[in-house]
Amino acid sequence: MNYLCKRMIDQLTIERIQSAAQIEQVVSDFITLRKRGVNYVGLCPFHDDKTPSFYVSPAKNICKCFACGEGGTPVHFIMKHEQLSYVDALKYLAKKYGIEVKETELTDEQKQMQGDRESMFILNAYAQKTFTSNLFEHPEGKTVGLSYFHERGFRDDIIKKFQLGYSLEEKDAFTRQAIKSGYNSTYLEKTGLTIIGENSSAIDRFRGRVMFPVHTLSGKIVAFGGRILKNEKTAKYINSPESEIYHKSNELYGIYFARQAIVKQDRCFLVEGYTDVISMHQAGIENVVASSGTALTDGQIRLIHRLTNNVTVLYDGDTAGIKAALRGIDLLLEAGLNIKIVLLPEGEDPDSFARKQNASLFHQFIQDNENDFVRFKAGLLMEEAGNDPVKKAQTITEIVNTIAIIPEEIIRLVYIKECSLLTGVDEGTLVRAIVKKRQELFVRKKKTLYPDPEQPTEQPEPISQEMPESEAVFDFTKNRILDDNEKNILYYVIRYGEVDMAKAKHEYEKITCQTKKETEKEDPIYVIEYIVEELERDDLKFSHPIYRKILEETYQKYKEEGFRAETHFRNHIDPEISKIAADLSTDKYIESKIHSKYKIIPTEEEKLFDLVPRAVIDYKDAQLQNRIDEINRRMQESERTGDAEQSDSLLRELSDLNKKKQRIAPYRGERIVTKI
Repeated sequence: MNYLCKRMIDQLTIERIQSAAQIEQVVSDFITLRKRGVNYVGLCPFHDDKTPSFYVSPAKNICKCFACGEGGTPVHFIMKHEQLSYVDALKYLAKKYGIEVKETELTDEQKQMQGDRESMFILNAYAQKTFTSNLFEHPEGKTVGLSYFHERGFRDDIIKKFQLGYSLEEKDAFTRQAIKSGYNSTYLEKTGLTIIGENSSAIDRFRGRVMFPVHTLSGKIVAFGGRILKNEKTAKYINSPESEIYHKSNELYGIYFARQAIVKQDRCFLVEGYTDVISMHQAGIENVVASSGTALTDGQIRLIHRLTNNVTVLYDGDTAGIKAALRGIDLLLEAGLNIKIVLLPEGEDPDSFARKQNASLFHQFIQDNENDFVRFKAGLLMEEAGNDPVKKAQTITEIVNTIAIIPEEIIRLVYIKECSLLTGVDEGTLVRAIVKKRQELFVRKKKTLYPDPEQPTEQPEPISQEMPESEAVFDFTKNRILDDNEKNILYYVIRYGEVDMAKAKHEYEKITCQTKKETEKEDPIYVIEYIVEELERDDLKFSHPIYRKILEETYQKYKEEGFRAETHFRNHIDPEISKIAADLSTDKYIESKIHSKYKIIPTEEEKLFDLVPRAVIDYKDAQLQNRIDEINRRMQESERTGDAEQSDSLLRELSDLNKKKQRIAPYRGERIVTKI
């Protein structure tokens, strides 16, 4: 079952939405656009743009920032700007253009499940409005709840922004009001708003508490947090229980209000509690979320990672609290995020500190006081260990474990050097310990993936301790270069897949008077045909599965009447394909005013007979170079292990590869399509 079947939106509805959505109308809902020629331009909403670099093309129905690279179709713009899923972005645009979202027929079980979830969301929205109304309109709410928030220094606009509220102290006041308004007691219990006690008596879970709604990334209320204000023998904070719509490990408080600021500033501040987030917003710092007093989870980390790779964790300076949170931050490192730590002045927490600052002063303090997490952790643990050799050994082991989980090898090597200086342990010893730890993690991960002992597992390749895991860096570079070359070919597939290169060349020669007579009609050479034949000739396949899919689909459809690859893929049912197509639909070059004066400057389409073969040759050369680099690496290993037979075999293969590379070298100068 594909992603669309799961979400039940039919293809006809998707096509109607894509046809109706006009990029200039969608983008202008969020940024100011100015006409510039046939296009529009404005300040990019995805980074701190000083001069307009965000271009909108009504003709192609796409947008593109020429500074940060963000852009795409109307659907992609809404996905990025509003942090919505593909399906939710389609629904957003459907609502904007008054299109009814038709869904496929659901099974009875699916209808029940969807009905339950929707009913719970509707009930939570009603509860939020009721609690907020209590806060501002009910005498008890104003006296108890609103007074508390005002004492904390929160302005009314901030209180309303976060939809804060108050649950009346009477034990079943909310439950009775909800039932009277037509809400089902079953969903009151499922959401946790009501507790059903003995004799089926109903009690409001949050009675007598100020309320903090918890929003999803798209703004739906999935749960509540409630704080007691009286000195009773009960928990200060309680939360909604886990439910069909709420899993605490997958939510971050404030993510809905922070999402755009996080993307634009490419940084997320991480704090502990509700009031920390609210106070920072009031001070003008909006890219902040809270873990709500719990250790970070994988689900919460994935949520952050969707928006940014950079996280700054704010602490109030309590050493015990910091040590308790180190494990969660290790998980951030393991996910490949860049982590900074900021210790606030003694006696301050993010809430109190933010109330004394404005945004500029706060950011200046962060800039002056942030510290890299690994260095911070190493320094903290070494200071605690002192001169005790046992504690020092334990500390070094913990530091090694932290460095070992970092996925990027270059970053690990930098930390190894720094920790060697800090701990006094030589780099070689640290490298060996980290290599051993990473192998342990690899085996553990495989066992998790394949719990059945009879299930075959792939063992890690031996890693040289002199050159630890050099393959990781090599693979990163290789994949990047291959991806660049594959994407370059794909550019011509999407823009001109159905175009006849022979005809384009002939038209160009007529215009430039390079031929004075009509030539015989030549057999067509379509861009997609040429590329597929050239790749098959050398048994080459794109490494990127989405690129392969685009290539195969173009080859299947290019002779269909009215088929245009660019239009087809920009409006593709698969959002990944349509995003790639939108990115590649942007012109590579902008014609200068000087060149536009000349009539005979060839267009890109007229030069396809040269550009397409050039792209294919470059790709073949990159493939050969990758293989040569791989053989050289394996030969170094063979020399270290003394395997003469393998060295001879690799040397013969290397010689053959170099000959092939030499044969295509002349074509990397002037290249032509020999059939034309």
